[in-house]
Amino acid sequence: MSTSNGKTAFFTMEDAKASFNLFCCVCGIGSLAMPSNYARAGPLFASIALAFMIFANTYATLKLSKVMLVAPSSVKTYGDLGEWALGKWGRFFTVVSQMGVCLLVPCAFLVLGSTLLDVLFPDSFSQIYWIIFMALMVIP
Repeated sequence: MSTSNGKTAFFTMEDAKASFNLFCCVCGIGSLAMPSNYARAGPLFASIALAFMIFANTYATLKLSKVMLVAPSSVKTYGDLGEWALGKWGRFFTVVSQMGVCLLVPCAFLVLGSTLLDVLFPDSFSQIYWIIFMALMVIP
């Protein structure tokens, strides 16, 4: 994006979108279960699990960023990236895995949220009620 004095913008809206996506990759849905992990596994093992999650998510994000830097400009989505890397089957498996993620993330919120609330507030309600509560929270 060029301004009137010939300088380019330092941080554009595309940069903001990419930064948001990278943040979401690093702080994935698994972080929702961390309080429950600390309550069940104790501070040492839960901290090791947290460090592993940070390492794995950051590593995957960096590798994906490096691939996107060498990909042609026509590659805009994960499906495009799969097709560019592995052809027609790459697009198929990439799109199917992304559809699986989109369908299973609400289930993960229901299960992880209800488990977390059951651990944080023991003996207040049964886990069935916490699942119903989380389902009502996910609907909007």
